[in-house]
Amino acid sequence: MNLTFKKKSFFFELSSKVANSNTTYKNKSGWIIKLNNIEKGVGFGEVNPLRKKDLDKCEIELNQIPKYINSKNITEQIKSFHPCIQSAINSALAEIERKINFKKNYHFNEIDQTAILLNPYNALEELKILKDNKLLDGKSLTIKLKVGIQDNYSEEKTLIEILNHLRSNIKLRIDANGSWEREIANRWVDILKDIENIDWLEQPLSKDDIEGLRELNKRMPIALDESLLKYPSLINEWDGWQIRRPSQETNPMDLLKELKDKKGFRSLSTSFETGIGRRWLFHLSSLQLLGLTPKVPGLALNKNPNSFLFLNDPQKIWDKL
Repeated sequence: MNLTFKKKSFFFELSSKVANSNTTYKNKSGWIIKLNNIEKGVGFGEVNPLRKKDLDKCEIELNQIPKYINSKNITEQIKSFHPCIQSAINSALAEIERKINFKKNYHFNEIDQTAILLNPYNALEELKILKDNKLLDGKSLTIKLKVGIQDNYSEEKTLIEILNHLRSNIKLRIDANGSWEREIANRWVDILKDIENIDWLEQPLSKDDIEGLRELNKRMPIALDESLLKYPSLINEWDGWQIRRPSQETNPMDLLKELKDKKGFRSLSTSFETGIGRRWLFHLSSLQLLGLTPKVPGLALNKNPNSFLFLNDPQKIWDKL
């Protein structure tokens, strides 16, 4: 299949910053790519690396892709490229070849349809406000707390206060982003292991400490994120929860197949994509909710600015860039 390859850069400020133990996100930048085929149509992809230091590498590699190329050659060329470029190209190819059919509308706008990321510096106050929100009305609510940002004494104190305010309809996810050593991780597991409202403890140890993560997973649900990105083979080996980011993996079609095959313990999470990458998040999240272990995704929709970049129509986004 003969293709025309084009790209355009994007940049946007998040509506509010997002901090974790490794960095603070205030804005995101990357590229929208467009593949055209005269007979089969058009496909879009998004190159949106989580780490800013990867932007230069992605730009160099994108510039190596010729304007006119066939599908076989581009698939072969990108095998050594950054995973975000592979994701974008494979996403666009899947769209052209109609291996993915997006809906016009997905419904993740209600308070109970996606996990809500708390401000780590104001978490308890935000939780109290959420509990009083009339939109909740007995619905299940999922909240997520980033830790490993402040000193552990302060964060343990906040945790205990939050646990004391949980209701039976409120689920809690905690994400350490690989910031802890085993001693602190085990302290938190001691506190959390018998709490029924806990979905999981996400990436409590370094992405390289697979043995330690396996031991913790015997005591309570441990979800992997960064470890999966560094060691993709764990996708087939880890029997606990997996936090999946299609824009950061080499081919979102693999996750699509996993979800269609009803493989459980997968959960979708955003890397702050534009409306183009978000189509995959919405589509895959919808499938996940139909699976054996349904969980609301972490889409952080309230972090998206009011911008054309978050329209549901990829062609309109492209035309406005």
